[in-house]
Amino acid sequence: MHSNFNTFLFSLINDGAGYYTVLDFIFVLLTSYIMYTVFFVLAVYIGIYTPLKMPKGPLRQQSLLRAIEITVALVSTFVITKIIKIAIAHPRPFEVFADVTVLAPIQGGTSFPSGHSSLTMALATAMYFYYPRLGKLLFAFAFVVGLSRIFVGVHYPLDVGAGMLLGYIVAKGIHTLLKFVKIAPDPKKG
Repeated sequence: MHSNFNTFLFSLINDGAGYYTVLDFIFVLLTSYIMYTVFFVLAVYIGIYTPLKMPKGPLRQQSLLRAIEITVALVSTFVITKIIKIAIAHPRPFEVFADVTVLAPIQGGTSFPSGHSSLTMALATAMYFYYPRLGKLLFAFAFVVGLSRIFVGVHYPLDVGAGMLLGYIVAKGIHTLLKFVKIAPDPKKG
């Protein structure tokens, strides 16, 4: 986990922390509050608003199936990420190196893979199947959230990359499985 390139890249990104108050504020906001706000807003939109605006019948059912698929992708990603974190138990950068600038309010824990990165990528991937334009924005958002985790000093680049890969694989795998068993909703309907 501590390859020279991984720690070099971490230092390169984290060394910018603590110098520009506005940049620090933006990255802390992204990693601590904006991510959760995006998840909440999308949960309300996809899980409540969209199904309720559809007429009763197949369109509403399609909308609910989308919401369920996205939820299953996120919950599965969360559980798998936690299992890997427990199994690997890799310390966070600030627990290993003394010269890390930590901006996020975090005490410790495990670093690999990044839960924020895996969840934002799973969300982007799952949303992309049914809402491609929004999905593209969420892919960019996932990248920025991952970068913020390195900047605030709580993850290595490898943690973020592995989290993103994990989130993508889980969401894509669930979508593929549901299509295979003919449960996935039709992206063209509703």
